[in-house]
Amino acid sequence: MYYRLLAPLILPETLDKVLYLDPDILIINELDSLWKTEFPEGKFYAAASHALVGNLIDNINKLRLDTDHSYFNTGVILMDLTEARKMVDADEVIKTVNESRDIELIYPDQDVFNTMYGKYTLEIPDELYNYDTRLYSIYLLNSANKHDLDWVISNTCILHFCGKKKPWNSQGYNIFTSLYKYFMYK
Repeated sequence: MYYRLLAPLILPETLDKVLYLDPDILIINELDSLWKTEFPEGKFYAAASHALVGNLIDNINKLRLDTDHSYFNTGVILMDLTEARKMVDADEVIKTVNESRDIELIYPDQDVFNTMYGKYTLEIPDELYNYDTRLYSIYLLNSANKHDLDWVISNTCILHFCGKKKPWNSQGYNIFTSLYKYFMYK
């Protein structure tokens, strides 16, 4: 699970950019706009924070990990490999994992990413590029009912089936399960 953290060191030098995608996602619209994202100076990753669920969880993660930036979900990460290669150190990743207490690493790879590279991460809109399918009602409420199902199907690029309940399992039902199953059986 830590390979995404080591991607800049593992992938061929001929690649200068890569988009990491978790296996529990569904692409429903083109990714051109994400791929063309410009990285400001000092940033070499782009990821979503899912901060819409409130600052409480974000603040808990900042305190827990001793960081001062949003807590990023690592299910979708756009990487500027050229710049990341200058900063990513395999020994430091391994050291950080080994020195972390179990309680600190609730989401081990994600926590290590946030601890080590969160400050180098550009925040991208999760409602477009890393839509947490468990949170449909919250997205709808936060958008004053604008981000309804029609909006999501027309605008969102990546649906992320976060959590334990997956759409390919019988207990994984949510509003997007039928869409997932449609593509699964197609």
